[in-house]
Amino acid sequence: MGGDVVNLVRKKLGLVFVNDEQWIGGTYYTANLVHAMNYLSDELKPEIIVFSNSKDYNKLKVETKYPHLIFEDFSKGEYSKFLRIFIRLSSKLFGHKSIHKTFRKDIDALFIMQRSQYLEGIPAEKRFYWIPDFQDKHYPEFFTKEGLSKKHRRSQWIADNARNIILSSESVKKDWEEFYPMYKGKTTVVNFAVNHPEYNSIDFHGLRKKYHLPSEYFFSPNQFWAHKNHMVVIKAVEKLKTEGNPIVVAFSGKENDNRNMGYTESLKDYVKKNQLQDVVKFLGFIDRREQLKIMKHAKAVIQPSLFEGWSTVIEDALAMNQVVIASNIEVNKEQLLDSGLFFVSNSPDDLSIQISKVNKINCKTPLQINYNKRKLDFAENFYQLLL
Repeated sequence: MGGDVVNLVRKKLGLVFVNDEQWIGGTYYTANLVHAMNYLSDELKPEIIVFSNSKDYNKLKVETKYPHLIFEDFSKGEYSKFLRIFIRLSSKLFGHKSIHKTFRKDIDALFIMQRSQYLEGIPAEKRFYWIPDFQDKHYPEFFTKEGLSKKHRRSQWIADNARNIILSSESVKKDWEEFYPMYKGKTTVVNFAVNHPEYNSIDFHGLRKKYHLPSEYFFSPNQFWAHKNHMVVIKAVEKLKTEGNPIVVAFSGKENDNRNMGYTESLKDYVKKNQLQDVVKFLGFIDRREQLKIMKHAKAVIQPSLFEGWSTVIEDALAMNQVVIASNIEVNKEQLLDSGLFFVSNSPDDLSIQISKVNKINCKTPLQINYNKRKLDFAENFYQLLL
């Protein structure tokens, strides 16, 4: 007789996945979470129910190769406008909803980035709401009045109703406790880690030719949002050129900010007016694998942001042991510890000093970071939420 057979019952994690170029950070976060679960032993790997459309689900399945993915069609998940009106009227007339959405009742935890009437049918104790940051509180000038109101209503609803809240960093947790001190739920800080698609096989010479890059350059890949603080980089590069020590910096990222129309154009106008086209390159929104290849071969990655919850750019750089020059905001220091070079966030002079330090180094000293452990920590910390 053999030993007893263990009947393995996998935990079930639900999440919404939408490939959204307007907020690519949210898309990357969800994909990285699924990737990280691959680092758990098979008996601990949860079944992941993906609320998505078929196209985005298949993309996630191919990219992550996660063995326990289940598709839940979310392309028509929300009520239509007509149905919402009908439900509201029927509730008033009859005292109950005449139409009910169905949902997965066997989920142990549901990871939510945005409120969803459909998914709020899942019991409150199983819903985990992620709050990436409170940029709206620190830099309200970067938002429209309507955008600020929407952000506040969402956060206030979470404070009043959510049983479980996931925060990206200790810095975000500090903000949460300051701005919403009467919150009722349990908070958990989970630092995310990234997983990279294969990019080593890309021909770097061809890539440089495609994007008109010199053999040596610095790289700053960020969405073109005002709080990403591109101008401090441009002015630092301008200063170095004026002093006779020119360096080239390349920017990549989607070049529109719905909250600040004309932001990217103002940067490009400054570059043109001050004749910096030879030292400042705008690459646009580029393929992820190409972005990583360009990052890997840069002299350093520059992360100038005025505000972050937990920077994907920094995680990307750490994963490839790349040098990082970052603004000295608290969350960047929390994320990098002693693995980065820091500059005063609004000082082109200070940034130019850090760039010059890196530029004088003929060869790089790799950072001593065990990034696989960082990914495993992400998976294990998140898995604890399922228990």
